[in-house]
Amino acid sequence: MVERNGEYEEFGRYLDRRKTEEWIVSAKKTLDWFLSHMGEDEWVRRRNSVVKYFRKQQDRAISVDPRFVIKVEDEDSRVAFHEDWIAWYLYLVESVYYRPYVDEPSQSARVYPFFSAIGRYVKIAKSIKGIEGKLDELLKGNNNQPDSLLFEIVVAIMYKRNGWLVEFVPENPLSQTPDLLVTRNDEKLYVECKRQKKSTEYLELERKEWRIRWEKLVPVMAEIKVPIFLDVKFKVELSQSSSEVMVDSFLSIIHRGHIEDGASFENDEVVVEAKLINMSRVYEHFSRYQVRWNSPQMIALFAGSYDGFGSYSQVHLPTGINAVGPDDDEHILNLFCDGVSEAYCAKWECLAEESISKKAKDVKKLLSKAVNQSPKDFPTVIHIGYETLHGPEVEFLREKKIRTSINNFDFKDKDIRAVYCHAVQSFHEIDKFECAETTMRFGKQGVLPEDILSHDLLLDEPGMNIKSDTHWNEDFSEI
Repeated sequence: MVERNGEYEEFGRYLDRRKTEEWIVSAKKTLDWFLSHMGEDEWVRRRNSVVKYFRKQQDRAISVDPRFVIKVEDEDSRVAFHEDWIAWYLYLVESVYYRPYVDEPSQSARVYPFFSAIGRYVKIAKSIKGIEGKLDELLKGNNNQPDSLLFEIVVAIMYKRNGWLVEFVPENPLSQTPDLLVTRNDEKLYVECKRQKKSTEYLELERKEWRIRWEKLVPVMAEIKVPIFLDVKFKVELSQSSSEVMVDSFLSIIHRGHIEDGASFENDEVVVEAKLINMSRVYEHFSRYQVRWNSPQMIALFAGSYDGFGSYSQVHLPTGINAVGPDDDEHILNLFCDGVSEAYCAKWECLAEESISKKAKDVKKLLSKAVNQSPKDFPTVIHIGYETLHGPEVEFLREKKIRTSINNFDFKDKDIRAVYCHAVQSFHEIDKFECAETTMRFGKQGVLPEDILSHDLLLDEPGMNIKSDTHWNEDFSEI
């Protein structure tokens, strides 16, 4: 959000002051370390690929044809650079320091905590035996899976912080090898790290089903030209609902009229609550500010609020769009809207038990892979990382599944001493991002996990409030 009326200078001073914030200072230490390892020429080439991709996407989305407002969430236009994930991460972190008007909040909120955590202990990280090979894998390798490698690095740092000597174990193409060897006094342990993918196949299918229904609805809303916000709750899995359910719901609400104070529609598939978007409030806000394109702030203007766990879709007809910052070959994702003449928005979720259960993905498969990679004759500790994305109801069920799976797992002849599950929640709000973390620990063969790691948080920062509770239980208590 950028103020009008000559306030750019003050906003610029705010951005300069922000560079001294601890998380930015720490993230930049990681950035500088990674880029020095990658090499300047290589970084310039890969950064240009990131910018080129998004510039093409941006030009396609914002054409001279004002009807682009009708364009919906194209599967090929999601804001992430799939071809080179680590370059995309590096670009986001570099931008917060050098290109402060550039951002993609939903992506950067996931990236900043890991870069900051590494930067806080960059001296420790650099001292780990084998770290150069791990950086080669992260920055120069071909597997394009930086989340797993960043997870390994922060786990390694955590062991060093707990007084262990740590080294990365080189991969052996002829046999399965663990990720780390840690030593403290006379004790030696192998450490195996697994990180679950952010998005499950089921979630992607559910989003695709939503986009089908949203795509059918948008032209109808645009034709009727009623600025409306829809709060949509599916009672069945989206794939089991009619593809026309949103159009039917919307038309039913419109034909009944009297939606100034709110209206609703319900059938066996869905509950839809509708309210008019307060366009007077929207116009008043734009009289004072420009708003980042497709940002949480933009959604909050139309929806009346913004839920960091929520899934939203919105389209609008802008009165003007400005690229803020230098016109060069490095800036992209820096578009700000200076007003809208039409707006339509929806928040959606699925309350079906089947949907909740499938989103509450267990870690049993990752645990099995980790156990298979563990040696038979050497004590091993397993760390599994995953992201919590869907709110307390899903995470309560996931926690139950995980505890049941790990407590009942047959480790057979493997000498597994402990299993740690690190649940990370990074989400963006209107003007900030937050990160929460919960560690679930399971001792095996009479081993107490706290004897291995007295401190088992990966991403804790100075001043973090540490409690003996899960962050999803805290989220539930705040509802």
